[in-house]
Amino acid sequence: MKRHVAATLMGVLGFFIIDSHIDWVRHDNGMLLEVSGQPFDPHGWMAEQWLQLRKDCRLVQNEPTTSATAQAVLQVIQQHSLPDSLESQLLQLQLQADWGLAEVEFKTLNPSIVVLRQVDGHWKIQETAVWSGSTSPWLAADFVRRYLHQQAPQLPQALLDCMPIEASRYAAVTPRPKA
Repeated sequence: MKRHVAATLMGVLGFFIIDSHIDWVRHDNGMLLEVSGQPFDPHGWMAEQWLQLRKDCRLVQNEPTTSATAQAVLQVIQQHSLPDSLESQLLQLQLQADWGLAEVEFKTLNPSIVVLRQVDGHWKIQETAVWSGSTSPWLAADFVRRYLHQQAPQLPQALLDCMPIEASRYAAVTPRPKA
């Protein structure tokens, strides 16, 4: 067989092999890359890579979970969704000006990220800007950030960008057993 024929045949064969394993699929108003049946979120991955290059966290304060401010925020959250919220634990709190992002864990509920705003010296939960649940098959950090920005457009972008979001908590949430 001549070399150009073999090269052409290898190119065509390679294309069909790749094409049989890689597809773009629509899912929840977005596109996922499916590789051998496994979904992948290239938009979320690229957004997170770009975020790491451009974010500026100088105005964002990482508040210790034992501080008075953190305890005041936790108390507001614990009173919000009774009785399940009573035993919530604050995992992290990020602050910027009069805005806060709190990540909390519960005994019987999925972990949550809660947007709060200080009004007249009191922390208030922004009712529509709470994330809880799985983002699967989407990458958690980008998905949650887009959702919270949509729900609370006034939320400072730096605060949202600088909030670490652990993928393992939101990628595939399993129901928690009742205590």
